[in-house]
Amino acid sequence: MANNLNDLLASNAEVNQYFSSLPANVQNAVSGCGEEICTLEDLLRCIKGITGTC
Repeated sequence: MANNLNDLLASNAEVNQYFSSLPANVQNAVSGCGEEICTLEDLLRCIKGITGTC
C-alpha cells in the first residue's frame, strides 16, 4: 500500500492517469490532502469532498 498520494501515483499508472485527467484546481485541492491519500478509495473520497462527485 502507498504511504501518500505521490506513492500512489507513482505505483499505479491507472490512478495516475485518472488524477492527471482532473482539472488543475481539483488536482491542487487533492494535493492538499496528499498525506491522507494512500488508496484509490481515499482519492475518490477526497475528490468527492471537494467537488461533490467523483
